[in-house]
Amino acid sequence: MRNLKGGRLVLFRGQLGLLPLNHVVEAFQRFSSEYPDVKVSIWVGTDSQNHGTSTRVVTSVTAYRKCKGAQSYQYIHNLNRLLPLGEKLEYETHMSIEIIGQLRKILNEQMLCYELELHIDGGQKGKSRHHLQRVVGWAESMASIYNYSIRTKPLAFGASQVADRYAK
Repeated sequence: MRNLKGGRLVLFRGQLGLLPLNHVVEAFQRFSSEYPDVKVSIWVGTDSQNHGTSTRVVTSVTAYRKCKGAQSYQYIHNLNRLLPLGEKLEYETHMSIEIIGQLRKILNEQMLCYELELHIDGGQKGKSRHHLQRVVGWAESMASIYNYSIRTKPLAFGASQVADRYAK
């Protein structure tokens, strides 16, 4: 799976080491087979944190089984500049949409049916609320193409809990 920027191979870090996205999907298949009667949703969320003069960006892909655990993999990269809040939320949403598009392609090719959720690290409280309508509108415009639902804070656990843990 190639990243659109620079053609680099995008690898996700998780319990099985560094994996390309198609191998993450295989890991999720094994994970979901442990409880075949439990529905699995896949959350895609991105968070970023400024560190000195750079910004660490983490996109998390999480298979979630209600009451039966979760498995998560992260793509981590650094930008050599600081991002202001509005631009940061746009970039995070862009990364999540890019990954969810690649994920949907893999799922379709393998004829796998998982519900996809795009988790946006913004909500009606806090400073991000000023930018939320714009990024949610953009995410909604892409949702019919990639067939996913959208969650914002406080329900955007893939971004605000999972990705946040690795962005710090």
